[in-house]
Amino acid sequence: MALTVRQFVFQCYRLINASNPTVPLHGDDMSLAITVLNQLLDFYASTGLMITIAKTVSIPLSIGQQNVVVGPASYVPTPDITLGRLANFDSAWLLLNGVTYPMIEESRDRFLAAWKFDPLAGLPRFCIVYPDDEVTTIRIYPAPIQFFEFNLRGKFQLANLTANDDFSGLPAYYTRFFLLAVARDLSLYKGRAAAWTDRLEQAYIEAKDIMEGASEVNTSIVGERESLLNGNWRVMAGI
Repeated sequence: MALTVRQFVFQCYRLINASNPTVPLHGDDMSLAITVLNQLLDFYASTGLMITIAKTVSIPLSIGQQNVVVGPASYVPTPDITLGRLANFDSAWLLLNGVTYPMIEESRDRFLAAWKFDPLAGLPRFCIVYPDDEVTTIRIYPAPIQFFEFNLRGKFQLANLTANDDFSGLPAYYTRFFLLAVARDLSLYKGRAAAWTDRLEQAYIEAKDIMEGASEVNTSIVGERESLLNGNWRVMAGI
């Protein structure tokens, strides 16, 4: 059974109340711990490298569609992909009639310097990622003149947690690291810095090393940027 947020908070406080680990929570102890928990979730999502689980998602890409918006399901309007804000782009590709067309991640500066070629339609070759506070927009260029299946692999920012949630979406090694990370910050907020011992700090460092070692690194598809697709592929893609 997955660890609940309430159980997680009690464990955090036990780490910094070693002399009396059964002391009940008082006042804002629960809300403070959940606030720190969500602050750290957002902090670790800034680059995506501390979110260890990469996912692959597929959606239909319509004719002329220029953007794919990635964000939480609660965002208005509803994004195309609702797994959460894209924190780390790994790769993208298109599928059509059993043929895979890899896409290349292009820098925003290089794309914006070529704005005079916009709009352009054909076989989509490039992804330009625009990260915002709540959502991430992926510009598809050129816009498709054919229906494709768009595939994206990346790390998605986890939604903030409440006391009634659990950690079922996280691996055990992440939960252990997060337990120590939240307790470490709580010891400062609660005036219990002395309770954070060298032994706990060493455990935190070891858990962090395991986290980083398990993290899937941000990569881009590397290859020739000019279109080298053969004539058969072009016919099948409708260009």
